[in-house]
Amino acid sequence: MRLLLTGATGFLGRHIAVAATSWEMTRVTRALQPSAPDEVALGPSPWSQLDFAKVLHQAQPDMVLHCAGATHSANVRACIDTNVLLAAELLAAAAELPKPPRIILIGSAAEYGNVPMDAQPVAETHPCVPRTDYGVAKHAQSLLGLAAAMRGQPVLVARLFNPVGVGMPAGLALSSFAQRIAEAGPNSALRVGDLSAQRDFIDVGEAARLLLYLASMPDWPWPLVNICSGRAYRLGDLVNGMIKASGTRVRIEPDPTLMRPGDMPVLTGSVDRLKSAGIVPQPPDFSVLLPKLLSEARKSSAPG
Repeated sequence: MRLLLTGATGFLGRHIAVAATSWEMTRVTRALQPSAPDEVALGPSPWSQLDFAKVLHQAQPDMVLHCAGATHSANVRACIDTNVLLAAELLAAAAELPKPPRIILIGSAAEYGNVPMDAQPVAETHPCVPRTDYGVAKHAQSLLGLAAAMRGQPVLVARLFNPVGVGMPAGLALSSFAQRIAEAGPNSALRVGDLSAQRDFIDVGEAARLLLYLASMPDWPWPLVNICSGRAYRLGDLVNGMIKASGTRVRIEPDPTLMRPGDMPVLTGSVDRLKSAGIVPQPPDFSVLLPKLLSEARKSSAPG
């Protein structure tokens, strides 16, 4: 089976590339020149329908895992270009083929917006009211995928909740805390916002496993599925665990300027659809993950 992986050098893409040992894989990257025989270097995105058409012709994939995108963008237009237009151009190029490949688009829990407690764990049928530019862009991408599926294209939207692991983007909460703790001296203060929030985290390696399992299914019984652990973890517990793992005395100091009014206290995803397909997501092992994040942060902070 032939797999085309976009965003292959990104956080999620790198883990999928490592895990996809049973696939004949072609990796699509933003590099100017390919570094390996399985890489197609398209240069900086946004890529056009013609770019995707050429890649699809070259790779002849049975499956496309579209991981290209960005959690942080310079402005709203860049966010839309990277997360919406790329998917639109890919879907358009695939639709022109006599036998379009199956496509999995990576969505985000940010699409849901604020979900009341009585609607949690949140199911895929829950209405989406995103509150951030990224959430809006990802939801627009999902709507494009769902519309294509209704027209008969084999498209699945995989709505990913908070992936965590080695290689996390620096702007994400846990990687930011790891960096600051790694750089802290004894008795330093770690200024924080609200750490009472609880979020559904999933090990990025487990997310890669789930996505590849979905990719190998002969058909999908639904056009949309959550990729999550189904469990909520309190951010403060994870930060305290990271401080303990660091072996450094760091005190936590709440900073009112870092508080974000209106943030949800809890967001947990439903795993019912995954389980109905025989997929049981494994919870993240933070006793292993937190020291790994710290080790990575220390390496990046080391001189030279």
